[in-house]
Amino acid sequence: MLGHQPGAAQEITQEQVGECAYREGELYVSVAHASYDRQSFRDVVDHTKGQPVTEPGLGDAAYSFHVQEDAQDHVLLDVLKGSRVVQITAPTAEEARKAASSVLPQLR
Repeated sequence: MLGHQPGAAQEITQEQVGECAYREGELYVSVAHASYDRQSFRDVVDHTKGQPVTEPGLGDAAYSFHVQEDAQDHVLLDVLKGSRVVQITAPTAEEARKAASSVLPQLR
């Protein structure tokens, strides 16, 4: 999973928020175009379904959520790095952290 150079990303606009997104199987990675600070990131976390779990060592702040939708479990990982927010959906927390470790160093 992201152990190789990923293909082209896709520009997506959802609910007035533009993002660059990439999908590979059950992995979904998006980077919002908007600029975030700690408070606006906290607003994102507060509006995410599920109980947040702090994920130390990823970006400036990171929280994971275990979510069940359509009888399928997955993990949503929200990460703040600088003024960028990265959201990752993956089948497991380990896969989400691995994807974050691949993506975060690429952000400027």
